[in-house]
Amino acid sequence: MGKKFLRGINVSFLLLIIISTFSSCANEMNVFEGNNNRQINFSVSVPEWKNTDSLATTKITRAMPVGGTILSTSNTFNLIADQNDGAGNYSTLISSQAVSYTNNIWKTSNDYYWSGTANKTISFYAYYPSTISNISHTAGSSPTLSYTVPDNVSDQIDIMTATNNNVNGNTNSSTPLTFNHIFAAIQFSVGSAGIGSGTISSISIGNVANSGTYTFGSGWSNVTGSKAFTISQSKTIAGTSGEDIYSGNYTLMMIPQDVNNITITVTYSNGGALTKTISGKWEAGKVYKYNLSYQPRDFAYTGTVQTYTAPVTGTYKLEVWGAEGSVKGGYSSGTITLSAGKTVYIYVGGKNSDGSYLNGDGATDIRLNGLIYYTPPLAYQGTVNARYYGPYWRNSIGTYQVDATGSGFDKCSFVAYNDSPSHSFTVTNVTKTAYHFTAYINVDIDVSSASYSGIELIVAWDGTKYNVTVSNTVISKLSDRIIIGAGYNSSNSTSGVTNGSSQVYANSGNGKAKITLLSVP
Repeated sequence: MGKKFLRGINVSFLLLIIISTFSSCANEMNVFEGNNNRQINFSVSVPEWKNTDSLATTKITRAMPVGGTILSTSNTFNLIADQNDGAGNYSTLISSQAVSYTNNIWKTSNDYYWSGTANKTISFYAYYPSTISNISHTAGSSPTLSYTVPDNVSDQIDIMTATNNNVNGNTNSSTPLTFNHIFAAIQFSVGSAGIGSGTISSISIGNVANSGTYTFGSGWSNVTGSKAFTISQSKTIAGTSGEDIYSGNYTLMMIPQDVNNITITVTYSNGGALTKTISGKWEAGKVYKYNLSYQPRDFAYTGTVQTYTAPVTGTYKLEVWGAEGSVKGGYSSGTITLSAGKTVYIYVGGKNSDGSYLNGDGATDIRLNGLIYYTPPLAYQGTVNARYYGPYWRNSIGTYQVDATGSGFDKCSFVAYNDSPSHSFTVTNVTKTAYHFTAYINVDIDVSSASYSGIELIVAWDGTKYNVTVSNTVISKLSDRIIIGAGYNSSNSTSGVTNGSSQVYANSGNGKAKITLLSVP
């Protein structure tokens, strides 16, 4: 028994892919009985579609043309045979004649006999199912099949062929025919990292070559085309590793080809889609089981803002770890519903970052909106010795955190003001060093649509000449913060999530964050 076994490759969406192969299992069929030992008849062996990955044991599916490990005696296949007259001249002895299991032997509908002369050889070409059309044949040459893959998966049949060339004319035994699958089989399941639970409405593969010419005994040539094939069948999944999505009757039968920039798209019932481009090679007689995963996104400390855009409308788990300071950083987690295309902003705290303008006091948080940046803010020289205006922005009512970097902040004062209408805002919780300050501005009037003026943060308001340099200023609205993992000078918060939980003193070193897709409604 010759066998071809499963191999594995990975794709991440997120996607993880495992390649499995067929195994061929030869099964002798009472191949030769009767009184005439020179009658032409056949022994038949057929491949078994076998998955050897973690998903299942052996499966018999629609891709298997018969219901078992052997060619059923109730089935028929077609046969073409060319005979050599001994001088190199070929003629067609048998032209697309049905072979069936009759009187305990596999034989053609008409009886044929060996010549008894060794150099009068016969070449046999068999194919299953017998309904195949578009087969061309010239005596002395291998038949060819011109084929275009049907659009619908239900119409994609598994074609098998067998070739045995130049069999001696004095043969006195049954002629073996070993069938092989001429297509690659494509199936889908959930990969090791899991994928969002929900109802999948379809999976499609795009940019697939869909036409070609198959030569018996040689393989495919002239493979062309660019086609998308879609399995449209509602399937509700838990999204756990090893879970079957589409196989069996929903196995795609594709022409073998080099896989370049082929896309796999998983579409959920709410219209959300996950897409991945893959490469590799599809070979005849192999099952390619694509194990699909949507990997959680991890965010490490970078000193800059990071973003995450939701690929589908669904429920996401947010996790944040604050940076270590005088004590270990805190941990917060919770779930939130994000619409497809919604971007959130991740600010990961750095270890011992006592008030860094990007990191607060080392806390890690995820926000609905990003920071407002000013580099540098407006500097104004007037009747006073020094006055730095900036930043200047328009925004709605709420509390804003302002972080600035530069130098000379340790002796300065800070004021927030709106010019038109004239209005002062309260500045609280000012912390400052020579190189950094953090302040909170309580905005109590809406200036988000002001035609002339907005909020100004004024440095060195008292008119005293200070050696102040402002290199960067950033602003964030506290209510935009979904979740916070505390640094050493702040508190955990899960106010923007459901199913929230937190833990103090949970993290050493720099902060980090993680976003995981849980489910798609």
